[in-house]
Amino acid sequence: MHASRRNATATAAALFALVSGIAHAQVAPKLVLGAKDAEAMGDTGTINGATAEAISHACEKMAADHDEAVAVVVLDPFGNVVHEHRMDGAAHYVAIHTAEMKAHTAFLTRQPTSLRQNNVTRNPDRAAQEIAIGFFPVAGGLPIWAGKQIIGFIGVGGQRPTPEWSDEICAWRALEQVVGTQPPLPAPPTRPTSATPPTPSTSPAQDSR
Repeated sequence: MHASRRNATATAAALFALVSGIAHAQVAPKLVLGAKDAEAMGDTGTINGATAEAISHACEKMAADHDEAVAVVVLDPFGNVVHEHRMDGAAHYVAIHTAEMKAHTAFLTRQPTSLRQNNVTRNPDRAAQEIAIGFFPVAGGLPIWAGKQIIGFIGVGGQRPTPEWSDEICAWRALEQVVGTQPPLPAPPTRPTSATPPTPSTSPAQDSR
């Protein structure tokens, strides 16, 4: 009986090591925790502090180029803060708090927060429900993909969104610059167009002017 348990434990450990090794092979080592720290945590796919800081700096530089100031929050795959910074000029409470909520929502859903914003845009009655269950349905939160693995999550807050520039675009471009290719951003929802009013019919006499 004890031998069976030992064999099962050894098999599970070997399987974990194999899966961890495969996952780690898919991620550039410079992006995640080193071997010693990863072994201590039992995880080989966690974004490291240097990568998180580089992402933040990249987004902040692009924001400054657009005359904006942002707050950036980067979480590890378990939802813990790895890096958090607010630029001078960003709203003291709002920017950092919304960045935190966006990152946390991306962590909970493992999806871009703009998907939830799009759902609320289509169905405004869903907004209260989203907030009640702990989501912040505002664009600016993204998973951080390294190859086929999520190594963390980012939230950016504080900018005035336009079609050409936003918190989400800033985050995405920073990830592309530092980590590598990311999934395309979700398309904004198509707004229903108002029906064209019918053209009044004209009599033959009026039509022959």
